Amino acid sequence: MLNYPPFFIAMNKKLVYWLCQFGGWLLYIAFSTAMIAVFGGIAALTQPALLLQLIIFINLLLFSHLFRLYILRQKWAELKITRLAPRVLLGALVVATAAQAAIHMLIYFVLPLPGLTPFSWVAFGGYVLSVFAVLMLWSTIYFFIKNTEKNRQNEMEKLALKSDLQEAELMILKNQINPHFLFNALNNIRSLILSDQNRARQMVTHISDLLRYSIQFNASEKVTLSQEMDIVQDYLQLESIQFNDRLAYVLNIAEDTRELSIPPMAIQLLVENAIKHGLSIQKNGGFIRIESSRNKDALVIKVTNTGLLGQQQGREGIGLKNLVERMKILFGPFAKFTLENSSQNTVTATLNIPIQ
Repeated sequence: MLNYPPFFIAMNKKLVYWLCQFGGWLLYIAFSTAMIAVFGGIAALTQPALLLQLIIFINLLLFSHLFRLYILRQKWAELKITRLAPRVLLGALVVATAAQAAIHMLIYFVLPLPGLTPFSWVAFGGYVLSVFAVLMLWSTIYFFIKNTEKNRQNEMEKLALKSDLQEAELMILKNQINPHFLFNALNNIRSLILSDQNRARQMVTHISDLLRYSIQFNASEKVTLSQEMDIVQDYLQLESIQFNDRLAYVLNIAEDTRELSIPPMAIQLLVENAIKHGLSIQKNGGFIRIESSRNKDALVIKVTNTGLLGQQQGREGIGLKNLVERMKILFGPFAKFTLENSSQNTVTATLNIPIQ
């Protein structure tokens, strides 16, 4: 989408306004001239008659523009219809009367035109009513356009505000995830730092990679599945060290899904949740299986772990809840998340992410 500078947009609005002004009053004059020809014949289109139409055109153009300037100055476009309507009615009547007064002053006293009928208040009133009707039509169109512009501007502001709020909310959710993950990882290292220094060093290496990934992609809305899986393997190796090899994991990532986009830390959070609420309460440990597939226009990610939902104790961490919120912000109702017992001894978390 092209972004035009403000002065260019303003110039375009002025150009459109003057084109409408000239075009509208030219149509009025053309209709008036046509009526003269219809009722008086072509012979009635004399030079004074055409000059009269020119004077009428210039005056109506001028007075309608002055009416608009007054409307802008008094900010009538911001008024409700109940307060706007009487002002427009009175304003159009005053402008129509003033315009006809100026026209009659010109053609009878300043630039008297030959062949004019004597001045008549009845005819003057008829001319005023004619211009009043046209000005009411002019006002209706003008305020309709202004109201449309106002509604459009309000919608744009609402969309911009919604976008800013979603961006702020997304950043808050990301910032909540990082300290949560770091706390868990440091606890894992602390448990081994005295009992098995070699494994503790391996854990420090893996957590270094994890933190680098977390910092690098913290400002990103999405990463590729391949990038996410690299860090998930680091996390799984970290956890398998703590579990003393009682944690087995299988990765089954389809090749046609590796470059698809997902929210950063999404799978890592599913794996973390599976370990914390599933495997950690299993005496003999268990396994985690991560699968990805492409289903029409959606990326399907499944994380299956040993355990049952009924066995989980306590509340799920903030990470999983934040993941669901991030999915809503990024993909709306098209993204889906489910967590269910997939067999008698396994739980499966499933993400359905729209392919964009």
